[in-house]
Amino acid sequence: MEGIFISYRRDDSAGYAGRLYDRLKAHFGADSVFMDVEEIEPGTDFVEAIEGAVASCQVLIVLIGNEWLNATDSSGRRRLDDPHDFIRLETSAALKRSIRVVPVLVDNAVMPLQQDLPEELHALVRRQAVELNHKQWEATTGNLIKTLEKIVGSDQKRVESAPELKPNSSGKHSNLGWITAALVLVMAFGITLWQWLADDVRQTTPPPPQASIRFPVAPVVTSQQDKPGTDLAGETKTAEIGASVAPVVAPTAPAIIPSPPTIAALTSTPLKEGASICYRVLEAESLELAPLPGVLENSAEACVTVALESATGLTLTAKGKGGSSQREIVAEPLPVPVAPVVTEKPKPVPPAKPPVISNLTSKQQPTGTALCYQVKHARSVRLTPQPGELSNPVADCIVVTLEEPTSFTLTATGPGGSASSKILISPPAEAVPREVKSSRLPGKGEHWVYQMRGKWPASPKRRIRFNIEQADSAWVTESMVLLEPTPLTGGRRKSDAKHPVFLSWPDVGLEFNPWMGAYLELSANKQWQDFATPAIGSWGDWFSKAEISGREQIRVPAGNFDTWRVEVWSSRRATDGTTMAALEPVRIHFEIWYAPLAKRYVKSIRTLIAADGQELERDQIELISHGVD
Repeated sequence: MEGIFISYRRDDSAGYAGRLYDRLKAHFGADSVFMDVEEIEPGTDFVEAIEGAVASCQVLIVLIGNEWLNATDSSGRRRLDDPHDFIRLETSAALKRSIRVVPVLVDNAVMPLQQDLPEELHALVRRQAVELNHKQWEATTGNLIKTLEKIVGSDQKRVESAPELKPNSSGKHSNLGWITAALVLVMAFGITLWQWLADDVRQTTPPPPQASIRFPVAPVVTSQQDKPGTDLAGETKTAEIGASVAPVVAPTAPAIIPSPPTIAALTSTPLKEGASICYRVLEAESLELAPLPGVLENSAEACVTVALESATGLTLTAKGKGGSSQREIVAEPLPVPVAPVVTEKPKPVPPAKPPVISNLTSKQQPTGTALCYQVKHARSVRLTPQPGELSNPVADCIVVTLEEPTSFTLTATGPGGSASSKILISPPAEAVPREVKSSRLPGKGEHWVYQMRGKWPASPKRRIRFNIEQADSAWVTESMVLLEPTPLTGGRRKSDAKHPVFLSWPDVGLEFNPWMGAYLELSANKQWQDFATPAIGSWGDWFSKAEISGREQIRVPAGNFDTWRVEVWSSRRATDGTTMAALEPVRIHFEIWYAPLAKRYVKSIRTLIAADGQELERDQIELISHGVD
């Protein structure tokens, strides 16, 4: 049989294969173009059956799509690496028998490289490929048809060039023509009689167990009057590969009885949570895998995953036109590894060490008494009756205020427990006037360091130090040094310590009576007003008042303090009109926390408000440290 065989992968180029089959069938005839190997009987070696079918063709078209090379099965293995892959069997069979193999690239696929193919398919890359384009289908398939005509055209020409019976010059056929015609009739009668006898023998003798692959065959033409594809009696001829006798002329077309579906392959691969069931079935219209998952979508070839907890028997049922077939398989999941139970003794956790107060001493200073301590294994340290919880749980020196002998207790607390130590401290005896002797007042060499930050991201962060140069019962002389961002001397100021007053410093601005907590007896709701307020830039005529709102505990970087909270309001009338409303300051609000223990304020928030109600600036100042030089 001489014809064109189309080899394709179902899940890669089935659509192109069907469309190409229709195109070639319309041009070369239905008897010359074939797509699938059909009717492989049960028990037949399908490898031999495929090789026999391909060997019966003159041309093998290999449709190559984007997944032709790299298509995988359920286990992730490339199908082309499987020796039983249908595409590999069809292509290698044609290459072994020197059958013309034409690679046809579809869907913009490219020709595979030799190193990517099994060794038996290496010769495929040396075949000139043809490209089919969906948008230019007629043109590209036309080029393929021209190529196929060159290959299969020689057989057609031999048929078309069979000698005719022509009359001689006298209008009669020659004797040779009559003899030839007679021989043909005798041969036809003998073959027909032989066929009838063979059919009778087949009815009484069982056929040998061989594979039967049916293909239409090219007709045997004995005269110009014969039509392609029919015998002398007008019946279609068929050839049966593997049958003992291949009839050439039959009085009637043989009846094709549909074969029952064939379950060619059924395998199970264990998975963690079940099994992968792979199957290959021929001539089936529906498949069912029971007890689960039930009816399968693909009735030809696929792999499905089944959830299992233990080994389970499954039955695959295939139904088709010729009946049904069943095959059973036992599927089981991967065994769950049982990790050995290792009992480890917990490592003993060493007990936390209890806090240890290694030092607690006091020393007299001109401005008061400094209590110094050293502690180990503590997370918090507290000194009572004052100043309370300390910021440094390891070591520090704290200046305490004394008017009479006082017993101080230092308590250290940590994961391992707590420890405490006591010390009795007496106030120093100094030869100074009674009103100055009190340790509440600032003394020469005493200093305070503050940190200052503004409202805006671009506002500079400053660190300022105030130093006492001279102090008595009524007046304080101090100097200011800007430490950060740029070291700068801010000058000296002498202030009235007992009355409300504003001090103005470069790079710091206004301070309200910084010594109020050291010099005055403060009480709740006490008020002051009509005190002098310095001008801010070119804006003057301020009216100010202040009031003590009560006591409050507050924490700053220097530690925890018991404070008096004071609020100060300064205001003036706008004078620059609406044009400067967003720039002209008309109100200043101070929130100040005075700590008698620190002899100065420990925190201050100053807000400057414009005529249109917006905040021009908001500065916050907090005490970092307090000490004596």
